[in-house]
Amino acid sequence: MSYQVVNKHIDTLIVNVKGKLPDGMAAQLDSLQEAAKEIESDVVTAWQFRGHTIFIKPHGAKNWRWILTCGDSYLHLDVSKGRLNGIIAKVRFSSLLLHELGTGEALAAVYRFLVVLFGEGFALQVSEVHLCMDIAGWALSLDDVRRFVSQGRAKAARVAAEDESPIVRFTGRRCTEIKFSQGAPHSCDIYDKTLEVKSHGKQWFYEVWKANGWDGESTITRVEFRYKRECLHEMGIECPYDMLDQLSEMWAYSTQKWLRHTVPDADTNQSRWATSEVWELVQAGFGADEATPLARRKKVELDTERSKAGFVGYATSWAMRAVWLYEVAQADQATEEDEAALVGLPLDEVQDDGGGFLSWAYDQMQAYLKKRKAASFTEVMELKAQKLEKLLKQQRVAA
Repeated sequence: MSYQVVNKHIDTLIVNVKGKLPDGMAAQLDSLQEAAKEIESDVVTAWQFRGHTIFIKPHGAKNWRWILTCGDSYLHLDVSKGRLNGIIAKVRFSSLLLHELGTGEALAAVYRFLVVLFGEGFALQVSEVHLCMDIAGWALSLDDVRRFVSQGRAKAARVAAEDESPIVRFTGRRCTEIKFSQGAPHSCDIYDKTLEVKSHGKQWFYEVWKANGWDGESTITRVEFRYKRECLHEMGIECPYDMLDQLSEMWAYSTQKWLRHTVPDADTNQSRWATSEVWELVQAGFGADEATPLARRKKVELDTERSKAGFVGYATSWAMRAVWLYEVAQADQATEEDEAALVGLPLDEVQDDGGGFLSWAYDQMQAYLKKRKAASFTEVMELKAQKLEKLLKQQRVAA
């Protein structure tokens, strides 16, 4: 079967604006909002974005006092005083704006507009981004559900992501959408985009697809990965311009490590199933075929905290036993000749912060490494790092 990529783009971008509202702006917005409330309709403001008039709505939203829009949500701003978290606005870029200008130029245009609105004392932070790829010639079926394999938290490979079963939607008798981890920090939506374009009046997509070789008739399936603030933070992504430099690594993580569409065979281990032809096309998107998948720090941070808690637990237990052994030896009335051989540590030398114990434990640890491991502390670390790297490599091969 012949598949063709007819679009790959950032389809949705939401950016936080961190800073402080200029003096007098809250009063100005309140005045405009009161005028909108009086007529129970949006009111024109003096601001414009790319020739589009900015309107203010007569109401706010949860956590946001004012709402500004233009051009049928061409650009959407939720604005607040930012007293709790320093975020004074949340800006939503429409799909039309992103496709019309390209993400880089759209960011630049919005930044210029925000300077007019708030001055220059603000910073941008990525809140949410949707990466999408549109593929002509791929019509979803119920059979596709079992062909998806995710490397989620479950040890056994299964048709799921992050331990959640996929949500399947039908239009009539036809499978038109499969969702993975809906609402999670990282999720995926695979759906019939031609159907969605017709039902939502987004026919401008036809021109985008035709420019990339669409025949005007083939069904187009969209693969869309969504990254929320929590996931972006785990990937080390804060600034929207830095995000643009890491799209290939983000896409590689999602399509190589997190989710795959496969060719089922007799092997009971689904993780060893071969990647399907259409998914190989997906994996090559955004230059991800030559990129190293980004790592989410959540598991590393969690394991680090667990190791730290384990170390504190073992250290306090060791210290308690060292003091106990010392006191037992004292109770046995050891001679001066025996003192050098005493095992343990006096309680008054442990110190409240454990510093005395840790100094004493250093020599004990070095003696243990020399006798039992025949290696230094860093050499043992390096051996463990090699084992971890080997394990990760095996997982990547299995994926």
